[in-house]
Amino acid sequence: MKKMSKKLLLVIGLSLTGMAGAMAQQQGAGSDNVWSLEEAVSYARANNLQVRRSMLTNELARTDLTQSKFGRLPSITGGSSYNFNFGTYVDPTTSELRSEESRTNNWQLNANLPLFAGFQQVNTIKQNEIELRASEQDVLSAQNDITIQIINSYLNILFADELIKISQQTKDLTQQQLDRTRILFKAGSVAENAVLDLESQLAADDLELINAQNQRDFSRLTLMQVLNLPSSDDFRIVVPEIPEPDQDPVLINGQQVYEVALQTLPAIQGADLRVLSAARGLEVARGAYYPRLSMFAGYNTFYSSARDFRFPIEGVLQPSPIGFTDSQGTNPFIVYTPVTRRETYAYLDQLKDGVGKNFGFSLQVPIFNGMQVRSNVQRAKLQQRDAQLNADIARNNLRQTIEQAYVDAVAAQRRYSSAKEQLRAAEKNYSNAQLRLNSGVINTVDFNIIANTYRAAQSNLMQAKYEYTFKLKVLDFYQGEDISF
Repeated sequence: MKKMSKKLLLVIGLSLTGMAGAMAQQQGAGSDNVWSLEEAVSYARANNLQVRRSMLTNELARTDLTQSKFGRLPSITGGSSYNFNFGTYVDPTTSELRSEESRTNNWQLNANLPLFAGFQQVNTIKQNEIELRASEQDVLSAQNDITIQIINSYLNILFADELIKISQQTKDLTQQQLDRTRILFKAGSVAENAVLDLESQLAADDLELINAQNQRDFSRLTLMQVLNLPSSDDFRIVVPEIPEPDQDPVLINGQQVYEVALQTLPAIQGADLRVLSAARGLEVARGAYYPRLSMFAGYNTFYSSARDFRFPIEGVLQPSPIGFTDSQGTNPFIVYTPVTRRETYAYLDQLKDGVGKNFGFSLQVPIFNGMQVRSNVQRAKLQQRDAQLNADIARNNLRQTIEQAYVDAVAAQRRYSSAKEQLRAAEKNYSNAQLRLNSGVINTVDFNIIANTYRAAQSNLMQAKYEYTFKLKVLDFYQGEDISF
């Protein structure tokens, strides 16, 4: 009962995904065009084209399973023919050779029931059951892949927004410094090149701001495309509170994540199921070596327009000479035969009277068929080996992905700690540089170098933060944890 409940829930879930996706924007998922990560993931898992295609493949697998089960039922065919005959032909109702124009009609109903076919039907059903389970895992795997894409695109937007803020602040500070320097230049306290250097720096800051805005727009477009949504300038995302990497360190290693993912990841489950499916496919191919036994039955009837009833007329005889009683041929030998009258044999009466039935068994023993069965068995063995290799490749790719994500997360955490110290030092140096520039102690060239170092430190810190967050979410994802901030 529990197994059936799970299957029923999956069928209902797959059937309602299209409806759920269509109603998502009207019932909370981005209804105000502001998307949270949870809403984006939920919507994409139902509406992304690749996900929907995997759902369609799942339905095809379900159809194949249903058809293979129906294959155990008898096949029944019916037919009829209506012929116009000219010249010599065999009357199907009497098997007589006739030479006249006529019309004939026959009806037939045949049934065939396979009794034994080398267990091919049984193994085909089991193989299709496994394929259906594998396709269900493919749906979940496609949803998982799209989830990773959503997380990456979502964090890219957040990172670009942070860069826009930093670039805008830097531009504002440069503008303030330029306004102050212009005043000093008018007072004769600084040379004109100080103003020109800051104007150049302001243009560079403006370019950095535009680049950050372009990166944000590109990241938004990527996310909208993954969600299968039309491009919109009003598209926004919820900005969550993301913990600092030094407040949320990596507490598990990659091997632990890998062991958990092996038991839960749909891609691995699907690859293992296809190994089992290939084994069943081998049994199906081997079944062709066995004899085939089937039972058949038939029902048929005929009609011919040339067939009629002939009745003798009482008291009326017809003389018919059939020879001579003497050798000279002068005394004929006459036989008197009854004169008959002809009546039409009705169509329905002929069909009723001409019914034929048959029943029997058919045995086919394969002897030689051009080595086709042997070739099919060899092909099935190769497909089984290929399925096993694909399962091994899936495990290897999973292990490498998790190991890389773990190493990247640890590296990003270390880089964040280093960038944090770098930013602290660069911020102090930048504040001192502002005071020294206002006092005329350093020139604008040296100030711009210090300012660029400060801006680079800010960018490095943000990049390390979001890279660490993404890798940590990947590790959480492979452990089956909810993806949220």
